[in-house]
Amino acid sequence: MFDWQKLAQIRELTEYFESDFQGFKQRIEFHIQELQKIESEELDKLAIIRVLEVTNGCTQWAFRRNDENCLTVEQTRECMQRVIGFMNNQRIDLPSGRCISFQESTNQLMREIRQIYQDAFKKNMEDQEREYYALSVAQFFVYGRDRLNSAMDLVKLEFESLFSTYYIERGRKYIAPYVESISNN
Repeated sequence: MFDWQKLAQIRELTEYFESDFQGFKQRIEFHIQELQKIESEELDKLAIIRVLEVTNGCTQWAFRRNDENCLTVEQTRECMQRVIGFMNNQRIDLPSGRCISFQESTNQLMREIRQIYQDAFKKNMEDQEREYYALSVAQFFVYGRDRLNSAMDLVKLEFESLFSTYYIERGRKYIAPYVESISNN
C-alpha cells in the first residue's frame, strides 16, 4: 500500500528512517491506525487544514530564508495569523463565506497535533520532532491522494489571493512525494 523506500528518501524523513527504520515505520503505522478511526467527512476537513498548514509553512520558511519569491513581512504575517487562527478557533472560515467546523473529537485531535508540533519545533524536543513527522506521514497516507488533491484544489480556489499562486504550488510540491509514496490510493 505504501512505498516505504520511496518515503525514506524524503529529505525531512531520511534521518528517522536511517536511525531506526522499523521503529519509525511502527510509529507511522500506529498513527495510521488511529487516524483511520475518524469519519470520512472529518478526514476531508482535516485534509484541508493540513494543506493550509503546509502552504503556510512554505511561506514562513521562504520568508526566514529570504527567498527570492518570499512574500512581504505583512503578507507572511497575515498567512501565519490566518492559519493559526483556524487552528486556535478550530474552524476554517473560507473567503467565500462558508465555515468548516469539526466534531469535538476532531478538535481534540487537532489540539494534540498542535501540542506535538509546539513541543517539537518551539521547545526543540527531538523525540517529539520524530513523532510529529510520523504523525504527518500518517495524515498524508490516511487522507490519501484524492482527498489531498481535493483539499489542494479548495485551498487554491479560496486562498490563492492570500498565499499567492507560487506558494500554493510550493505546498503542492511539498505534499507530492508523500502522495507519490502511496502505491494504490
